[in-house]
Amino acid sequence: MNRTSFSYPTSKVPGRPQRRFLVLALPALVLASLLLACKTTSEATSAASRLTTTSQQLSDYYTDLSTQVDDTVALNQMQFAMLGVPFDDADRTRLNTTKTELGKRAAMAKALGALASAYSALAGSKSGTDIGNAASDLAKACAVAKALPGGPAIPDVVSQAGQQLVELVRAHKLQESSEAISRTVGAVEALFEAEEPVYESIHRQRITLAQSLAVMLVQKDMVDTSSILAPALKPFDLTPKLSTAQTPAEFRQYAEARIQSSANNQNSAYQKSTEALADSLKSTRKQVEEVAKKH
Repeated sequence: MNRTSFSYPTSKVPGRPQRRFLVLALPALVLASLLLACKTTSEATSAASRLTTTSQQLSDYYTDLSTQVDDTVALNQMQFAMLGVPFDDADRTRLNTTKTELGKRAAMAKALGALASAYSALAGSKSGTDIGNAASDLAKACAVAKALPGGPAIPDVVSQAGQQLVELVRAHKLQESSEAISRTVGAVEALFEAEEPVYESIHRQRITLAQSLAVMLVQKDMVDTSSILAPALKPFDLTPKLSTAQTPAEFRQYAEARIQSSANNQNSAYQKSTEALADSLKSTRKQVEEVAKKH
């Protein structure tokens, strides 16, 4: 009996198509992996840039608030000299303590900015050695912050996030660092939101004191109110000139109304800027958080 021999075409030999498929699939998987890594790096770099900007805004905010405390001290001293309103050591100590704590928060914001810079280097596959030091500095800044006079207690997440940050960035890996940084930004966000009423109170106190003294000075005719005529004269390059040595009563009344309106506008604008910064912290935290989830 003759044996019938069967032969399969090369393309149909069992096993060969699978091997060829695997050979073709591997480069595709590598390419997809590289594209994903590239996208993640781009997103991390963008998040680091956003964190840098927000950190600077936060630092400027606290620095300005500290300056406002200095102005409040000066206004209290002026009020005591002119009206005899007491400004005792307890009030002075409270304001000085407030300024000190605001300085710590400004330092915390700067440390957050340094961390953002190190995070940016890590996202760009550059040396990540600085991120450990930056994390340690930020953790220390978080640890020394104390409650503002009359303000709420420091949220527990602030110190906890600082400790976790140091532990998780030691590996210098993007995913772990992103997760730790997002938690830390969340802690700073929680602190800011908890203290928002105090920040706005500091601003209102300064404006209220300044407004009270400004009105009094206008009423005593100790203020040159000619500048209030500028909107009418500026288009024609004219300079106001009061005909008498004493400011007319209607000008003083108008000046007082302008002071009141300006005070209201400044308080409203400050509240909006505070809310905008709180929103910026929240969106920054979410952006870094997304990097941790996708990597």
